[in-house]
Amino acid sequence: RLLRAAERSRNDALLHLRLGLLALRRGELGVSSHYDDAASEFKWATELAPQWPYAWFGLGLAEYRLGSRLSDNREVPTSPGREAWSRATLAFMRASVLEPGLAPRLEELARQAWRDRAPERAAVVREALRRATTAPPLGRSARLLLALGRVQRETGDSGALRSFQAYLASNDDRPLALLELGRAQLLRGDLRGMTTYLAGAAAEDPPALAEYRADLLPIAGEAELADFELRHGALRAETLRRFWSLRDRLELRQEGERLAEHLRRLQLAQRDLVVVNPDGSEHLDDRGRIYVRHGEPDDRASFALPGVEPNESWRYHRAGSDLVLHFVARHSPSDFRLVESVLDVSEPGQSRGAPAPPDRGVHAGNTELLLRSRTGLASVYGQARSASPEQLARYLSKERSLGRRSIQIGLRSDSYPLRFERELGASGSLLLAGGSGQAPVLQVVFDIPGYAIEPASGAAGVVYPVRVRFVALDRDGAVVAAVDTVTRIELNDLVPANRSLVGRLAVPVRPGRLLVHAAVQYGEHAGTSFDVDTLVVPSPGGGELALGDLVLGEPRSRLKVPLGEGAVALSPGGVLHRSADAELGIEIFGLLPGARAELKVLLAPLDTVEASSVPLRWRPFPDQRATASVQRAAGAGPIVPWRATLPLKRLKAGSWLLAVEVTDATGRSARREAPLVVTLP
Repeated sequence: RLLRAAERSRNDALLHLRLGLLALRRGELGVSSHYDDAASEFKWATELAPQWPYAWFGLGLAEYRLGSRLSDNREVPTSPGREAWSRATLAFMRASVLEPGLAPRLEELARQAWRDRAPERAAVVREALRRATTAPPLGRSARLLLALGRVQRETGDSGALRSFQAYLASNDDRPLALLELGRAQLLRGDLRGMTTYLAGAAAEDPPALAEYRADLLPIAGEAELADFELRHGALRAETLRRFWSLRDRLELRQEGERLAEHLRRLQLAQRDLVVVNPDGSEHLDDRGRIYVRHGEPDDRASFALPGVEPNESWRYHRAGSDLVLHFVARHSPSDFRLVESVLDVSEPGQSRGAPAPPDRGVHAGNTELLLRSRTGLASVYGQARSASPEQLARYLSKERSLGRRSIQIGLRSDSYPLRFERELGASGSLLLAGGSGQAPVLQVVFDIPGYAIEPASGAAGVVYPVRVRFVALDRDGAVVAAVDTVTRIELNDLVPANRSLVGRLAVPVRPGRLLVHAAVQYGEHAGTSFDVDTLVVPSPGGGELALGDLVLGEPRSRLKVPLGEGAVALSPGGVLHRSADAELGIEIFGLLPGARAELKVLLAPLDTVEASSVPLRWRPFPDQRATASVQRAAGAGPIVPWRATLPLKRLKAGSWLLAVEVTDATGRSARREAPLVVTLP
C-alpha cells in the first residue's frame, strides 16, 4: 500500500521514511537483502528533506546493518562492508548534528557491538560522534561530547579523558561531567579520579545521582543505599567517600583502588554477564552479581552433555574457607542462576531458594559425571565419588551446605583481596592476648612454610624479613589501629623446607566491635592475604565478664606471648606433642577490684564428631592444675592474666577442642575455646 502511495507521491519524504523503517525491520527479522531497500528509501528521504534527523539516522542504521552483513563480523571487514560503514558514519554524524538527542541511541549501538565482540562496528559509532563534535557550528553539542566520551571509554580509547574534560568545560551538567571524568580516570588506573568522581556527588542533580546510585546498587546493602538517598550536599559525598574508603582500608589498599576495581568489574559484567528482558530492559545474571561483588574466580569448572543445561561452578579461595558457587542456565541460554548444589544442574525446577531434590545414588543419571567435573574445586566432590552408600548421603549433605553457605556469603558481602605474583601459602591468626594489664592487645601471628622463603644475610646467623600489614576499623569505618612494618626474624639456622617460620606482631587496640584484616609479604612479589574478620574486644574494666583468646603452646616453641609478669609459649594451630607439656594462658576482662572468679579447663574429642554427628562430649581436663581461683588484686590492672602448665600424656593423639570457662561470685560466666591437636613424638 505504501509503495503504491509512493508511486503517486514520489516527493513525499515521510512516505519514503516509513518505507525505509519497514524495510529495516524486515531486514532485522532475517531477510537481510531488505537492508539495501531500506538504504535506498532513507537516501531518498534525506534528499527530499535534508534537515530531518530521523531520515539520516535511518540511513545510518541501514548502512550499519548492511556493512555488518557484508563483513559477517570478519576480523578484517570486506571492502563493500567498509564502504557501507563509511556511509553509516557520515549518516550518523549528520543525524546527531541535527538532533543531539539521538546520542543515547548511538551509545546503545556501540554498547551492543562491544557485547557482540564486534569492535569494528563500535568504531563506526565512535567515529561518527567524533566527527559530529567537530562539525561547526552545530556540532559542539555538549550531549554529543558526553556520548563520545562514553563510547570511547567503553572501547578503551584514551581520548575519553579529553572528551569528558571538554564536556566539563561546557558547563552543561557539571556534576555528571565530574562523575564520568572520574570514572574514566579510575578505569585507566589514575586513583586521583576518586576525588573527581566524588566531587559531583554533592550537587542535587538527578541524572548524576541516578548514575551514582547505579554504581552503588550491585554491592550496597539496604541500609547503605538508604543512607546515600537520605543525605544531601556534602554529606552525601562524604557518605560515598566513607563507603569506598572503608573498603580500601579494610583490604589494605590505596584509597581509590576499590572503586576503580568496582567500575572495571561493572563494565565487564554489563558487557558479558547481562540478560536482556522481553521489554528491552537489562539486568545482570547471578554470575554478574557475584562477579561485581568478588571479581574473577580463582577456578572454574563446567560440564557439557546432551540433556544437561549450560552450567558453571566458580571457586573463590579464602584463607578460612573457600566459596564454591554453582550456576545453571535453565530458563535462557544467557540467564545463569545460582543453585545450592552441583547436582541441581541436572534437576529441572531447581534454582536458588527452591527445595532440594532427594539425594540419589552416586551412579544415578549424570551424578557421578557432575561430581567428577568438580573434583578440583573442593575435596568433598572426590570424597562423595568414592564414598560408600552409607557415607554418600552425608557427603552430599555437606556439599549442599557448602553451596548454601557460599551463596549467603557471596550475595551479602564484597571483596577485593590482595593478590601476589607468588602465593606464600602462609597461615595466620589474631589473638587477643599479651596486654600490659591496662589495655587490650592483639597478636598478629603468622606461619610461613620454610620451602617458600629464602633468608637474607645477617650479622649473626640468618635473617628473615617479613612485611606485616594489619588494620582494625570500628563500626563507622574509622581506623582503630594500623601497622605496616617489616619484622626481621633472626635465627641461628635456616628454617628447613618441611618446617615453618613463625612470628608475631603485637598491636594495641581499643575495646569495641572491630573489622580486622592482616597480610604477610616476603620480598616484592610473594605474600598471603588473610580473611577479613570481625572481633569483639571487651572492655578491660568492670562490666561484662569476658575472656581473651587462648594462648597454647609447647615450652620449646620459639614464639612467646607476654602474659602478666611472664610469658606463654604459642604453637600456631594448637599442634603439640603428646610427650610435652602444654603451656596455657588467657586474660580475664570485667572483674571489679578485689573480685574473685573460678576457672576450669574442659576438653572434648573432635575425631568422631563429623562421622557420627553427635554433640561434643565435654569433660574436665585430667589434671588438678586445670582448675583455679583468680582474683583481681587491689591496685592491679583491669586485665587479669592466668597461665598454667598442663601435661598431655593422659590424652590420646588426635584432634580436641579445649575450652576455658570462668565464673565470678555473682554467677556471671564467660567461655573461650580453641583447637588442640595432640601428636605422637
